[in-house]
Amino acid sequence: MKSEFKKYFPMFLNNPNIVYFDNAALTFKSQSVIDSGTEFYEKYSISTRTADSELGIKISQKLAIARESIANFVDAKGSELIFTSGTTESLNLIASMLSDIIDDGEIILTYFNHSSNIVPYLENFKEKNISIKYCETEEDILTSINRQTRIVALAQANNNFSVKYNLDKIYSKCKKYNAILINDAAQAIAHEKVSLKNGDVIAFSSNKIFGPTGMGALIIKSDLLEKLSPKKFGGGQVQNIGENFNWNSHTNITKFEPGTPNFAGIFQFQSAIEFLKLLDYKKINTVENKLANYIYEKLSEIPNLFIASNKGDKIVLFNIKNIPAQDIASYLGHNNIYVRSGIFCAHKFKSISKYESSYVRISLSIYNDFKDVDMLIEKLKKVEVEYLDFL
Repeated sequence: MKSEFKKYFPMFLNNPNIVYFDNAALTFKSQSVIDSGTEFYEKYSISTRTADSELGIKISQKLAIARESIANFVDAKGSELIFTSGTTESLNLIASMLSDIIDDGEIILTYFNHSSNIVPYLENFKEKNISIKYCETEEDILTSINRQTRIVALAQANNNFSVKYNLDKIYSKCKKYNAILINDAAQAIAHEKVSLKNGDVIAFSSNKIFGPTGMGALIIKSDLLEKLSPKKFGGGQVQNIGENFNWNSHTNITKFEPGTPNFAGIFQFQSAIEFLKLLDYKKINTVENKLANYIYEKLSEIPNLFIASNKGDKIVLFNIKNIPAQDIASYLGHNNIYVRSGIFCAHKFKSISKYESSYVRISLSIYNDFKDVDMLIEKLKKVEVEYLDFL
């Protein structure tokens, strides 16, 4: 199976021999995404603050349309979307804002959470009467949610091991006890439907869905958003400044977005969403599922290679006996095959004894194909022979 999608991505045109399997970290950008950024800089590169002008009005309208388009993709309203620099900032912001209104109780996290979905709670709630509980499975989470639960923060899809969560069931129990469910959708958004219908907060980045780096979304249900206060301050959010420490912000979403927005990034973000909609999740999964099964079968043929993932997983973790994961990643990288090694910023899964402290990670996207896999397998079959020479 040769990919019909590589042609949309200039990285492949300019690097025809590259084999790229680090999509969980960053995806390549489609030409349409690149063009939307260039279009802003070439045709209407002014601020919305220059409002009383033809271009100023146009930019304001385009910004509103982009906000609605991105929000609607996850069943939210534009008034519920705060633009950020990415998932990490989004999760830091929501943890910080929630710490203003939560003083006691328990926060439930998972062992597989990215550090960005753990450390902000540790930092923002360390002076509160708050306890932290880590869960391994969906059953653990459901059992743990009770009247003391204030926040449940998980990832709809992890960047390491595939652990399935029924968000409808988890959210239903959260609502029963008035707990807030935060969905780190950074990985899920590229492969499956994400929705604000089964959560209170969604965070994701555009760079995982063929969009620009440095752009993300923090989406918060209106009823919760109304209880929160901004954590950044500056131009564009201020309505007036009174005496002493008194000042008032605007009441719309701009109160959370001071300063000049990253207009080009936002328009590229919107373009990435439109490109993702054009691809369609059904088509994406048809391609990626075939590829995931194929790569599992081929990896299984390699002696001394242990696969830690399940057949069909789109993120595949493995190790080769007696060869450090980092050395394998470096060996492949110097042969123009890009993978990742380590624990992928998910430090807590090491607390579970059955897991190793480092893995090689392959993460798939729709532009990968059987040829990519074959090239990877060819090199891995030689790794034990070439490894010493490589060192």
